Amino acid sequence: MSGFFRILFLIMLIFAGVGAVEAADGLENGAAVQPETVPGPAEKISTAIRAYVAERLPSKESDIRVRLLRPPDGSFVMEDGLEVKEGSRGLLGRVVFLISSRPNGKPAAHQWVTANVEMIRSIVVSARPLRRAEVIGPDDVEIRSVAVTRAGESYLFDPDALIGKRVIRSIGAGLPISVEMVETAPVIRSGDRVTMIVELGGLRIATMGRAKEEGFLGRQMAVVNPDSQKTVYGEVIDAATVKITLPR
Repeated sequence: MSGFFRILFLIMLIFAGVGAVEAADGLENGAAVQPETVPGPAEKISTAIRAYVAERLPSKESDIRVRLLRPPDGSFVMEDGLEVKEGSRGLLGRVVFLISSRPNGKPAAHQWVTANVEMIRSIVVSARPLRRAEVIGPDDVEIRSVAVTRAGESYLFDPDALIGKRVIRSIGAGLPISVEMVETAPVIRSGDRVTMIVELGGLRIATMGRAKEEGFLGRQMAVVNPDSQKTVYGEVIDAATVKITLPR
């Protein structure tokens, strides 16, 4: 812009007000005037719900995700410092909240909103698909950050706690593993040959037997005596030994 036209343009803007001169000067310097972003009702409510949930789980606010499924209607007047109460059981998943506001000293305004709330947690997940009855190895599980929607779920945080456990039902790849999905793996399989030990007084007698069922360490199991074909019961000592329990 030439000097003459710049002077003429500024004189015209003076009559329009000082603010216009400042805007013109900003445009002259190539700076765009950005309006200040004001959070809308949905954003304010989401922020209030996020803080409310994080305080009660407890968790970091940055780990809570809130998506309003039913936003407030246009007649709901809000101010900062919203009061939040849950109107349904639980804080994660699909939750109904009661939002209260007292705008400019007026009587409290209330609004029901429905939101989907998730919490980001670093938990143990399956690294690959796991079949039913499969025993978990070190390469089968890993730690991953996932969004969970159940606060009471028995998620696991240490992969080592699952090593050697047996899968109760099939689990897809990348899915969280809870304690209800696994069980202690048997150390003796049905049909295995085992050593049966009988202790009586100072005597210790050992003979061979056949497992009639799966045997778990420290638990009772049924063993068949191959000579008499009778079923006896004993405690599993290790992967090859059962201590027979004598009847009293």
